[in-house]
Amino acid sequence: MESLQTENMTSIALPNSIQKIIQNIQNLSEFSIGKIKNIVREAQVTKEDLMPWSDFEHPGADSYGRKMLYDGGWFEIMVMSWQPGDMSGIHDHGYAQWGAVQIFGPAEHAVFLAQDGEIRTLSRNVMKPGQIVGVGHELVHQMGNKTDGQFLTLHVYGNPDRKSDVTADARIFDLDEGTVRITTGGAFFALPESDISKRINAPESNYLTWLRDHVEIIRRVKKGQKDGTDKSEKDLNRLIDKTFSKEKIESFKTELSEQLDENNKAEDSIFWKLLNWELKEAAQLQRELEKQESTRDHFQNYAELYDAIIGKPCFDGFIKNYIQFVKDTYQLNFSDQKLISIGCGTGLMEQFIIEQLEMPYDNLYGMDLSEGMVQVAKTRIHADVGDALELDPSIKTWDLTFCGLNVFQYVDHQYLFDVIRKTAEITKDGGYFFGDFITTDHIRWYPNVIQSEDKKVISLRTPELIEKDNHMYQKSSIINLNFMQDKTRITYEGEHERFLPPMTRVRTYFEEAFKGQVDVYDAISLQKIQENEDTCPSTRYLVVAQKRT
Repeated sequence: MESLQTENMTSIALPNSIQKIIQNIQNLSEFSIGKIKNIVREAQVTKEDLMPWSDFEHPGADSYGRKMLYDGGWFEIMVMSWQPGDMSGIHDHGYAQWGAVQIFGPAEHAVFLAQDGEIRTLSRNVMKPGQIVGVGHELVHQMGNKTDGQFLTLHVYGNPDRKSDVTADARIFDLDEGTVRITTGGAFFALPESDISKRINAPESNYLTWLRDHVEIIRRVKKGQKDGTDKSEKDLNRLIDKTFSKEKIESFKTELSEQLDENNKAEDSIFWKLLNWELKEAAQLQRELEKQESTRDHFQNYAELYDAIIGKPCFDGFIKNYIQFVKDTYQLNFSDQKLISIGCGTGLMEQFIIEQLEMPYDNLYGMDLSEGMVQVAKTRIHADVGDALELDPSIKTWDLTFCGLNVFQYVDHQYLFDVIRKTAEITKDGGYFFGDFITTDHIRWYPNVIQSEDKKVISLRTPELIEKDNHMYQKSSIINLNFMQDKTRITYEGEHERFLPPMTRVRTYFEEAFKGQVDVYDAISLQKIQENEDTCPSTRYLVVAQKRT
């Protein structure tokens, strides 16, 4: 049985699976990536086979643990150890002509195109444990651990024309420095000068590749500085300022616009997936750097941007018109009536009712579940944090009840009728409810990108239809980029779910709860929608219901 002399000179017997790999490679007369992958697959290596070569206690400055398991001169077998947060630099494999990497955990894996003077990310995925990646001479990739646990990877590289150092002179792309570092060590971020044999100019990178590379450099330098192992001489504050500066924003906007159709929908699903992936990592890093605690309030950070990307465009686009339409059509005198706004958000619509439709300030009250939204609303109207289901009609009732921007549909399906019934209870006899909803096919209109009028806020949205307890929801993942301040602010706002009941069911709920006339209109054209119709052109509809006891 073969053995290997390790660094502490202890003889470790090679597992049968590794011996099988060695023997089968030595017996090959012709080499290909496919043949090496099959050899590794058929060897049935286990995590336990590799544990004697694990190095989970590697220094913080090292991007992962790296140990040679077998050096056959013209081919090498290594074991890499990955702690949570470990990530290799963008790299190739030196002189290696072929190879295979087997993953023993859910590793994140990215592949890059580096040619013709540019480098860009082609894909980023999470691999399944046991999966094997083929390695060719042209492969430029990156691997890391974004889980909370440890795992190992097995690496086999070869070149029959070499006598030693198969992976020597590997290229590591440092997009902060703008160079490719040539090294015969690990594919580590922030290498010390002693590990760099020479530098060449790096190819130009697109924004996403540049951004993610900087995110990982910052994390590695930060970790190395924390345990005193960083020898890169990189200035952490400079890195952070550069990463979130506005230096690359115009190129990013250009790249983004090239991927959108005339309706601001993404045409390339691979690009869109990658875009969201890399921006979420940048948003997470900003939270880490600012030591922000997570919050259940998805609108906590969103509130300050909400008017620019949602509130004002929707207000100008259709809400202002339908409020005026309801006032005129149903002959409502706002000057002597009292109104409660359920889910008032930032209070923008309610401010219009006060200032333009002559409702006294003290006659309008707003409530919202989000503290962040209410903080903004209080600068405009009287508002409090509150739950509509807890309103008590024995304490106060209202002439008018209002719910804008489909807020009722953020309520879980099992509570939608309850909140409509509660709204009816707090509406005075003869009073009116008015508010808007979205149709079950709203996703056909929903854009992937929304921008503020001044282009200083970009909101990325990834909608999908999901089933929950046999009910249909529209789930939207939201990332915002804010360029209003000196630095770029990237925030992941989470996944927002909206219940999508049929329009006829919503109409029925209001008829049962209010007992009076219920009218439904297209919220934009304000054309009446008949009872047997399923949707409307704008995919938004307005409900006006009169309360009768």
